[in-house]
Amino acid sequence: MKSILSALYHGEISPEEQYSPRIEEYRKLQQKHYQHYEDFIETLHNEHPPLEKQFIKIMDEQLEQLPYEWSEMFRDGFCLGARMMMEIFQTDLHILGKEN
Repeated sequence: MKSILSALYHGEISPEEQYSPRIEEYRKLQQKHYQHYEDFIETLHNEHPPLEKQFIKIMDEQLEQLPYEWSEMFRDGFCLGARMMMEIFQTDLHILGKEN
């Protein structure tokens, strides 16, 4: 079995592509928001066709920023986990030092 670092280096692990919230409330909320989006697109299509394309373009622009946000959240989460591990190891070393 390959190490995690090796798999990450070789591109076998892609957190941004593999991430999908598993919480049922999230899925329900996502479906609700998507339905609102679809309903609004339909309204625009029926009442103001030129606005439909403009709205879709604006929404697509909004979605372009998500990978940057996810990247930052992943990095921040990873750093937080690393700091927690450092604290754990420092605490363990401190406790071991007291025993000797």
